[in-house]
Amino acid sequence: MKNTFKRLSAALFSAAIAASLGMSAIPASYAEDYTVTINKADDSNDKATHTYEAYQVFAGDLHGTGDDAVLSNVVWGSGVNGSALLDALKASSEFGTPSAFASCDSAQKVAEVIDKWSDDTKMLQKFADIVAANLSASPTVSGTAGNNKLTMNAPGYYFIKDKDGTLDNSELGAYTDYILKVVDSVTIEAKEDVPAITKKIIESDGLKEANTASIGDSVDFQLDSKVPDMSAYNKYFYVINDTMGSGLDFKPSTVKVYIDDMTTPINSSNYEVQTGAAADGYSFQIVMKDFKRNYGDQTGKAIKVTYSAELTDKADRTEKGNENKVNLTYSNNPNHEYKGENEPSTTPGDGDVTGKTPDSNTKTYTTSLLLNKIDGADNSALAGAKFELKGSGVNKVIIANAESFKADAAGTYYKLNDGTFTLTAPTPETSAQYVSTETKYILDEKSTSHSGSGEDSYVEAITDDMGKLTFAGLGSGTYTLTETEAPSGYNKLANPINISITAAPTLEGPNWTVTKDGEALTKPTGIYEFTVENNKGVTLPSTGGMGTTIFYVVGGLLVAGALILLVVKKRMNIKEK
Repeated sequence: MKNTFKRLSAALFSAAIAASLGMSAIPASYAEDYTVTINKADDSNDKATHTYEAYQVFAGDLHGTGDDAVLSNVVWGSGVNGSALLDALKASSEFGTPSAFASCDSAQKVAEVIDKWSDDTKMLQKFADIVAANLSASPTVSGTAGNNKLTMNAPGYYFIKDKDGTLDNSELGAYTDYILKVVDSVTIEAKEDVPAITKKIIESDGLKEANTASIGDSVDFQLDSKVPDMSAYNKYFYVINDTMGSGLDFKPSTVKVYIDDMTTPINSSNYEVQTGAAADGYSFQIVMKDFKRNYGDQTGKAIKVTYSAELTDKADRTEKGNENKVNLTYSNNPNHEYKGENEPSTTPGDGDVTGKTPDSNTKTYTTSLLLNKIDGADNSALAGAKFELKGSGVNKVIIANAESFKADAAGTYYKLNDGTFTLTAPTPETSAQYVSTETKYILDEKSTSHSGSGEDSYVEAITDDMGKLTFAGLGSGTYTLTETEAPSGYNKLANPINISITAAPTLEGPNWTVTKDGEALTKPTGIYEFTVENNKGVTLPSTGGMGTTIFYVVGGLLVAGALILLVVKKRMNIKEK
C-alpha cells in the first residue's frame, strides 16, 4: 500500500511539473483551504490514534482539482530548509555518481529530476528520507487524526508523517510510511502494516481459548500470524514473547515454526528460542533471525508456531486457572534506520523503534475432589480408609490432607467455625461464621503420587485423622474410586464410586460439572466434595464361655441319668430271674 501512495504521489506531481513547464501561470486563490483526509485501510490492525504533521516541500500555483490538479511556478515550500535540502540531495550517493541533483540550483530543477521517477518507488523513498532530514523546525500544519484530517491554507507538494515519538513502543499501531502528495482536497489511505498474533490451545475438536487438563498432561499451543509487509524497512524485528504461569512448564524442544507450508516446519536456524535471563523478563521468546532477508518476499503468507508445556504440581486448582499469554514485538517505523541484530533492545540504547501487539490469552483449568469418610451411625470421622482412584486423568495427582492448611498472608482460604476452609471472603453479614475474618490460609500439600498415564492409571491414598482425603489436579474425565481397605472394625464398601468431571471452559472460568454416581457435587469450601459412610461389622454369637459350660452340664446330667436307668434295669432283671 505504501508504494501505491508513492506512485500516486509521484504521478500527480509529475503531471503537475509537466503541465507547469508548458503553461502560463494562472494564479490560484490562496483564500481556499485544502483538506487532506487520511484513512486507515479496512483490513488494518492499527488501533492507534495518529498525530500527523505536514511539511510543505514545494509551493506554487494550483490549477484544477483531483487527478487533474497541477502545480506551476514551483518554489521551495515553508516546511523545508530549501538550501540545506538541495545541498543534501547533491551530496548524497543514493542518487548516482554524480548525484542526479548535481546540476540543480532551484526547487524547479529538483522538481524536473523527480518528474523522471514516476514509477521508481525506491528513488522516491530515498528522496523522502532526505526531505525528512531537512524539515523546518515546525510543521506547516499538524493535527491529531481523531477525524483523520489535516487542513492547509496553501496548495503545494507536501511531506506528511507521524509526529516523532508518538508511537514508540506502542501496543496499538505502527508509524505510517512517509507520504508525498500534491495538495488539493484529497483523501488518501494510510500505510501502516501492523501484524497481529493469536494464541490457542490445540484440542482434539479444534483450537480453543481454554481447556481442562490433569497435572502431568501436555498442553499443546498454536500461534497464528502473517508475514508483514517489510518492503519499506531496512530490517524487520519479529519477536514472539510468551508468559506462562508457574503451573506450566515450557518444553523448548517442541517448538516448530511454519511459514506458508503448514506441514513442513522451517529450518530451526532461522529462529532462536531464548529462555531464562536472555528472554527479557518473559518465560521465553522466539526470535526470528534475518526476517526480512529470509521472508521479505512472502508478504501475507501464514505463520504458524506450535509448542507444548506440561501442567505441573504447581498448577492453580481454583477457578482462576493457569494463564498463558503471548504478544509480538515488531518493527513499527518504516522510516527508521534499524541497526539491531536479531532482536530489538528492550531499552532505547540503540534507538531501534518497535511496537507490541496486545496480549492473546489462553487458560488451562484443573480441579480437586475432597472425600469425607464418616461412621454411618454417629457421623464421626474415620481415619485409615484406603482408596484407589483410577481413570484416564490420573497422571500426577496431589494427595492433600484437608487439615494441612497453614496461615499465610498471601493465602486465599479462610477458616470457618466448623473447622473447614473456604475461598469465599467474609462479609459483614457472614463474618460470624468465620474463626477470623483477617487470617488467611494456604493449602499445605503433604505428598504427591505419580502413577503414569492412560486408562489404567491409578493412585492410592488413606484418609487422615479427620477422615478427609483430597485428590487435586484432575481434568475432565471419568474416574472410579474404590475402597480397597476399610478402617479396623468396619465393612468395606461393596461397590466402587463413579466420578464424572466435565467442563465448558472459557477465559472467564471452567464451568465444571462434577458428579458422584450421577449426583451433582457442590464445593462449599472451594473444592468439590462428597461423603462416604462406613458401617461397623455385625456382632455374632460366639462359642466357648457359659454357652459351652451349659452344654457340658446338660450333657453330664444326661449321661448320669442314662447310667442310673441302666443300673435300675439290671437290678430288675436279676429279681425276675
